[in-house]
Formats: sequence, C-alpha cells, structure tokens
Amino acid sequence: MSARATEPPRFDDWRTRMAVRGGPVTHAVARAGWAAFGIVGALLMVGVAVLWTLNPTAEGSDNAPAANFVGGLVVFVPIGALVAGAIGLGAQFLARAWLRTPTDAERTAAREAATPAPHAGRLRSSGRWARSFDRCARSVTSFHAIVAALPAGPGRDWLTGIGTSLDEELREALRLAELGESLAPDGGYLTGTALRIADLLDKAEQAFRDTTDRAGAIALDLRQESDFERVRAQLDMLAAQTPHLRTHGL
Repeated sequence: MSARATEPPRFDDWRTRMAVRGGPVTHAVARAGWAAFGIVGALLMVGVAVLWTLNPTAEGSDNAPAANFVGGLVVFVPIGALVAGAIGLGAQFLARAWLRTPTDAERTAAREAATPAPHAGRLRSSGRWARSFDRCARSVTSFHAIVAALPAGPGRDWLTGIGTSLDEELREALRLAELGESLAPDGGYLTGTALRIADLLDKAEQAFRDTTDRAGAIALDLRQESDFERVRAQLDMLAAQTPHLRTHGL
C-alpha cells in the first residue's frame, strides 16, 4: 500500500490560504502590494504634472508647456512611485499577515488533522491498518477545513453535502480497517479477503486525497467566479470522484 501520508492543513503560509479567504483585491495586495501602489502613485503624479503644466509656478512660467510637462514627470513621478510603493509594502505585509491568521474553526481543524484518528481501541496505532485509516481520516479533516474557511453560499452548502458523504465513507474505511486487523493483525503477507481489503483502502486513500485537492481548487474558483452554475460542473465531478467503499460488498 502507499506510504504517502496526507499532510494536515497548513495555515502558516498566506499562499495556501488564498483559495479560501479574501477577495481579489486582498490577493493582489498580498502578492505585490508595493508594485500596485507604486503604479497608482506614479499615475497620480502624471496628473499632477499635467496640472502643473497648465498652472506653472513662477519658476516655470517662462518655459514651454512641453518642457514643464517633462520636468513635472521627472520630478513628481518618481516621488509618487516611491511614497506610494512604501505604503503598498506596508499594506502587502498587513494583507499577508491577515491571510496567515486562521479563524477559530481553522485552528480546530488543523489540530484535529494533526491528531491521529481514533480507532475505538480495535486498531493498533503502529499497525498497517491504523496507518491506512489515519491517512484517509487526515484527508477528510483537511476537506472539512477547506469548507469551514469558505463564506456562506451555495458552493459551501454543496461542499458540505460532499463532506457528509466523505464522513460516511470514512466510517466504512474504519470498518474495513478493523476487519483487516482481525484477519491479518500483523499486516504482513496478505491473501484472500485481507488482500482485497488492503487494495480497497489503498484506492480509498488516493480517492480521499484527490477529493481534498480538487476541493481546494474549487474553493479558489468559488472566490473568483460569481456564476455558481459554472462552478457547479466542477462540484459534480468532485462528487463523482469521492470514495465509494460502501458499495464493495464486504
């Protein structure tokens, strides 16, 4: 079976949180606030240069309008870009700090994801079956963390319904892991039903991971798209790729 474990949700990196928090303006400031503010400041100073050309001071009254305009650009634009860029750098720092700060629900989800899933005392914590179930459980916890960070709306409601289905599949994964534990406690060489259970759990691990990864991508689209029907096609695909352990017949 795969040895790759699903990482618990990380909230220390502003980039990992942009898919589920903040709007386009906040995202743009977090990426390059200094540049955005600097450009705006430079453009504003172009307007100041035009006004100064139309109404020059005594020092520029004897110059041609074109000379005054060029001089205004040379003097005002760099000043505006530097001052506004410095302000933008501060705004960029604040935006990233805000994106790094998890909500109470996100903190709870992160703690739960970092904690081994309960096995009701029937799975050995160091055994093959427990490790397989833990990987499934961490993916599901990460999925719920993504949903918890979304604003209220039809997209979140849809993902919440998928999360309920994942919870049911996770309970089935635990039942299968317990069955595998009873058939092959040492988790060594597997045959028959134990081997079939191991294959099912291996596929379930991948399905849970893929579902959580796609949910993160959809969360970003839900932030950027106002047309829910366009995102709904992706949600339909997400529902179709979730694990289907309850139909295996064991």
